[in-house]
Amino acid sequence: MLLFPLFVYAQPDSSKLTIRINGGYTDTGSSNGVASLGASASNTSAWNIGLTVGLPFGKRWEAGVGFEYWKQKTAAFSQIYLPKQWMAEEYTETNMSLILGKLYLTGRWQLFNRLYFTPMLSIDIGKAKVNLESYKAVVEDISVDGIILKPPSHIDGAWGYESKTSYDYFAINLVPAFSYYLNRHFALNLETGSFSFSTTDWKWDNKQWLANINPTYWKLGIIVTF
Repeated sequence: MLLFPLFVYAQPDSSKLTIRINGGYTDTGSSNGVASLGASASNTSAWNIGLTVGLPFGKRWEAGVGFEYWKQKTAAFSQIYLPKQWMAEEYTETNMSLILGKLYLTGRWQLFNRLYFTPMLSIDIGKAKVNLESYKAVVEDISVDGIILKPPSHIDGAWGYESKTSYDYFAINLVPAFSYYLNRHFALNLETGSFSFSTTDWKWDNKQWLANINPTYWKLGIIVTF
């Protein structure tokens, strides 16, 4: 008798305005090789935040608009060392930012008590900016027993460059998600990856299909119904 009113109170209200806020953060790295002969390492950190406003309709549906912002930094370092001969080092850093406008449709299917399956289908359109910096250096003229050795000519010396580019971005995403309603007006939301089609600069040759359910890229958020 006591569980029934609690169960009813936890049901989502399907006649009000809904605001969703979500985001995620990831920091991954890798390394390999032996420092005395040759090694490489890379690290990628990224975060994102999104906000949507939707209007529920029917018994289980909601449609709305929103935006999303992504920021990502990737740094990579490599070293090649031939003992008593020459050594080359290269460092590359890429910074990317992406802002998206979003149209979405989501549904709601009850799994157990307050837990719902709430997948979202969205169309995302935005602009990405990429800044790339790279630097390479080679240690020259290493003397071994009085003999001057030279590194290969195609990597002789040191140089660096920087480039800035931007491109249009379009994507269709299907996002599996689960929502746990604490009451009629507040829920926790977990997006568990995505299945998507995307392209850049509206060119079919730049198309990409992606299925990603790696927990590293899951998003956590809240749902508020007014």
